Amino acid sequence: MELLHRAVLTALGAVSLVYALVKISLGYWKRRGILHEKPKFFWGNIKGVVTGKRHLQDALQAIYAEYKGRAPFVGFFACIKPFVLVLDLELVRHILVTHAGNFTTRGLYSTASVEPLSGNLLQLDGHKWRALHAQSAGVFSAANINKLLPRLLQISRGFQSSLGKQRLQTLNINELVDSYNLEVVASMAFGLTVDHTEFRRWTQTYWSNFSLWRAYLALEFPLLARVLRHQSYDKAATDYFQKVALRQLQEQRKRDRQPLQTFLQLYSRMEQPLDDVQIAAQAFGFVLAGLVPLNATLSFCLYELAQHPELQERVRAEIRGTLQQHDGQLTQEGLKELLYTKQVLNETLRLHTPYPLLLRRATKEFELPGSVFVIARGNNVIIPTAAIHRDPAIYDEPLRFDPDRFEAEARRKRPAMSFLPFGDGLRGCIAAQFVEQELLVGLVALLQHHRYAPCAKTEIPLKYDNGRLLLMPKTEIYLSVERMDN
Repeated sequence: MELLHRAVLTALGAVSLVYALVKISLGYWKRRGILHEKPKFFWGNIKGVVTGKRHLQDALQAIYAEYKGRAPFVGFFACIKPFVLVLDLELVRHILVTHAGNFTTRGLYSTASVEPLSGNLLQLDGHKWRALHAQSAGVFSAANINKLLPRLLQISRGFQSSLGKQRLQTLNINELVDSYNLEVVASMAFGLTVDHTEFRRWTQTYWSNFSLWRAYLALEFPLLARVLRHQSYDKAATDYFQKVALRQLQEQRKRDRQPLQTFLQLYSRMEQPLDDVQIAAQAFGFVLAGLVPLNATLSFCLYELAQHPELQERVRAEIRGTLQQHDGQLTQEGLKELLYTKQVLNETLRLHTPYPLLLRRATKEFELPGSVFVIARGNNVIIPTAAIHRDPAIYDEPLRFDPDRFEAEARRKRPAMSFLPFGDGLRGCIAAQFVEQELLVGLVALLQHHRYAPCAKTEIPLKYDNGRLLLMPKTEIYLSVERMDN
């Protein structure tokens, strides 16, 4: 009986301690006198997100809409972890550009000693990221991206021919665009030239153990995660990606005079080259940061164009006209002339922003110019990009798909930092130019000879998958695909 009594008292003491720690943590913004939404016990401001009842974007959107204009930022809690939720575009500019030196880290979990491929540009912070970013800048120069265009066009021609000559078919659009983007990553990031069946399998399973809970705990308690040797990715998958990259690097060195076709070549030819495992980590970064959002973007784009046939015809007319002017070939100059096609892609990125938020962490205290507001050193910062992209004060009728928003004059009238699909500043997407090129080339291949329309299997309206951090369709997108001979 005495033992049971002690056990009960110990349990009550532990519960009381946890309760007190949670209450103290959830009182952070109140103690600082910062405007904030009253947090729910333990859940903070994301009740329903971790359990999949709503998307994180919905939680951010609600607070952004409620508090915008009342302060440059508000306090936000992801469970018990406090964040600065930015509401003011001028503050966004300070964080991303003007005073980017105060916010050079993201605070993502990375441990290269346990997971070598986590040593990529997306995950690294501090001096390791600074050194790697400086070394990588030349790899993603405009000149190098242009040199890789012939290989990208070769991939797109093969992809276009795979659509076949069937007059009318119903296709899974997610699988369709994945076949293109996966070929680009496998070929241009990893240097693979053979069948990609195994590569595809591992791209679909490397995050098979992902859960919002584990990701949150690694973000909140990184030291504990490192002690426990927490791994973010499936080990068999990362072992495969590393093995492939190392093998391709060795093969590449045996043919050192081969034409430039891959990012592996660019990384291995740097003045101060990385070691092979570091190069493999950068190749994995293409899978991690690029494959899913690029698939989602092209899928969403075709979904919107299928519902707006007049816009689809306008894009197709521009594509065909441009190709005709360049003897049927898609050139660097021709890509620059696809102005409306790029407007359509930008509108897709605005309405269906793959990354609904940007993360930063203050490495120095930052006092907002001309105000009493201070972002303390160590504060984690959220810039709600998707909420900004759907702000009715910036974009009239924000839920309406309207590529004309991105005409040159319309863009000039909008404030800076109102369109951030690739971030901006020091930690903006270093591969943004290549990503835009890949999307444009892919859209040309998809639309030149094929028309897309809703079918019986098309889910309207589209819903997002609440179990993912990125904005992705909850179910596969099916469309009717009609081949046109002229």
